[in-house]
Amino acid sequence: MGKKSAIIFALCLALGMMAGSASANSGGKEASASSGAPTAKLEAFVVNLSTTERYLQLSLALQIANAEVNDKIKMLMPKVRHTLILLLSSKDSEQLQSLEGKHQLMEEIKDGVNKTLDLKEHDGVTDVFFENFVIQ
Repeated sequence: MGKKSAIIFALCLALGMMAGSASANSGGKEASASSGAPTAKLEAFVVNLSTTERYLQLSLALQIANAEVNDKIKMLMPKVRHTLILLLSSKDSEQLQSLEGKHQLMEEIKDGVNKTLDLKEHDGVTDVFFENFVIQ
């Protein structure tokens, strides 16, 4: 019985790890650890900044009001990415260096995506989380 229990435990542990890995890499809606609100993760952006010798590499997740917003984001993804590329490429590297500049960018991303989705903030994107932010 001890050997059987150990095998069952190992299988359960492995399945639990695979399930956790699948939800973390789903790219769709994910639960935010702090608030339990759903998020929509976007593919990474690499854009030239307004100063042409610099570029921004950015990965982000959008906190959304509900799961239906994620479906709308997926449906309008080319338009959402276009909006964000125009916004990001209009920025100067010095604007984005400060914490205040990053917070302002978060607000502009939220407003831009909500406008693209034709939603108000409380019905659409409610927050922005940077997962990677590199200026070179």
